[in-house]
Amino acid sequence: MNTDCHLYTLPQIESDDNNDTDSDDSDLEVISVIDETENIAISIMHHFNLDSDEDNDDNEEAFDVQQSNSVMNSNDNELNEGSDGLDQDIIPSNQSPLFTSSSTLSNSVEGSPPCKRKRRQWSVAEKLRAIDMLEKHGGNKQLTSIKEGCSRFQLSQWAKQKGNLIKLSRQNHGRKRKRLPGAGHKLQYPELDKLLLEWFRERRTAPNDQSNVSTMTTSIVVKREKVTFKQLQRSGKQFSIELKYEHPPSTKWYGRFMRRHRLSLQKPKRQQKLPLNEAHLLINSFHTYVRRASTWGPKRGAMGAFLPRDVVNMDESPLSLFGDQTKLSINDVNTVNEIEGHVSDKRFCTVILTVFAEDNSRVGPVVLFKGKGQVSDQEKIQYASNVKVFFTPKAFNNRPTMDKYISWWHSKVNDGQPKLFITDSSSTHLNEETIRLMRQKRVVVAVIPKGCTMYIQSLDVHVFSTFKHHHYECAEEWIEKNGGRSKIKLTAAQSRILCTRLVSSAWSRTLKSIDPMASFLELGYVWKDNSLVRPPSIPGYCFDPTDVDYSTNKDPNVADDKRIEEEARKATEQHNRSLMKNTQQKTLLDMWKKN
Repeated sequence: MNTDCHLYTLPQIESDDNNDTDSDDSDLEVISVIDETENIAISIMHHFNLDSDEDNDDNEEAFDVQQSNSVMNSNDNELNEGSDGLDQDIIPSNQSPLFTSSSTLSNSVEGSPPCKRKRRQWSVAEKLRAIDMLEKHGGNKQLTSIKEGCSRFQLSQWAKQKGNLIKLSRQNHGRKRKRLPGAGHKLQYPELDKLLLEWFRERRTAPNDQSNVSTMTTSIVVKREKVTFKQLQRSGKQFSIELKYEHPPSTKWYGRFMRRHRLSLQKPKRQQKLPLNEAHLLINSFHTYVRRASTWGPKRGAMGAFLPRDVVNMDESPLSLFGDQTKLSINDVNTVNEIEGHVSDKRFCTVILTVFAEDNSRVGPVVLFKGKGQVSDQEKIQYASNVKVFFTPKAFNNRPTMDKYISWWHSKVNDGQPKLFITDSSSTHLNEETIRLMRQKRVVVAVIPKGCTMYIQSLDVHVFSTFKHHHYECAEEWIEKNGGRSKIKLTAAQSRILCTRLVSSAWSRTLKSIDPMASFLELGYVWKDNSLVRPPSIPGYCFDPTDVDYSTNKDPNVADDKRIEEEARKATEQHNRSLMKNTQQKTLLDMWKKN
């Protein structure tokens, strides 16, 4: 597939006035957007001093320490600060540690400003290596300190803590840095810190908490309540009153609390529509149905009636022509983030993606444009070759379009073998006529329960985010090639042509970036044996295929490996009866009674 077809030159095509599209009334114009959210986010991060550096997680006041202390007082500070001084060694940037004190003393006498100093942090592995060198040198601290670049005091303290350091290195399996318990400044409010963390964990389960993981889905409770920074502060103030603190902690203390426990302010993701314990039961029923359906036809492999290339997941998503995937942009602090030439990112079309476990070259993306489809043949031949285009009244999927899609999709994959079609419970995807049509074509439909697509739909979990990222990259490449955002002005026909090309390039790049087979195995769509299924996208869930009851919900008059054929036969008969009923000529009496 061509991953750069979006860079081809757009043809000059006159728009058809009879076609009602989003861009018919006016050409695509450039607007200006003012977004001050980024400045607020920057000020919050600056106020709380939040970052992702794990080196200072256990240090209560690490960022309040000034680095301009002279080396003459460094030894005293090391003795006063305890083991925190063991991990840090202040040395000049242009001098060796051996001559630091004398050079600093001369500079202070002459009145010259002190040179820049670097703070040295030592990992557990480096400390143990220094201890080994000390033992090899027969306890000569002076020689060891010169070779390792540390002080003699640090060597003596590390030697005393050798046992704890060895134990710590085994527990953390060679992590980059980890301090011994008690390092850094002591907590000013230890009781409050403990109570506040317990309060938070009652509302948000820790990501690495495995206490609730079980195959018994009814006993799993994973809490995901929304906790704001103001709620954290209010609870902290209430605990401070109960603990009778004369001086409650400041706002910065709560920021440091978040850093200590690896918490951060983040934009919430999609709100879950049902509790996790209910989602576990629904997902368990979905996986059970998929395993049962695999026994409804002649066995062809480890998956029964289906092969990995027969399992497909389909879904749609809104798409904008030049939609920015990021809402944040770089700007000077304390200035309005006004953007010049920001292209509107409203819904331009709907894209339908279809992904198989194997052989995704058969079915390409489908794009739904707004309009009646009265476009010129000259425009149609300019569309990307692997993108199917449908027109709908509002650029949304509907039942007639879904029936057209099913017929087109089946024409691409029909090889005489049954298929497993996985989709969500959207009303536009499933109705009586659509299901009958798919049963007639020997397609088994597995419906992902409502509210569970964010957990076990492959397109939502692994594909759509990657696809839209590549779509954004392709759009940016086209914008850069054509002179920037402020110069963009397209007709409706050119916009549709460009959209199909962007979708084609983005889908080609997406297929190279993802591993559909691994995704389907992870989510339980396909399997190689009866091993447990543990989708990481849903916390605490586990499906055991050996517990599936294959004898329930079956017609005893139909053999296990003939059910798909029987369902197809019944659907065909139902279709023929309906067709005969609608085409049969009515008598005058029937027409009279109807009126």
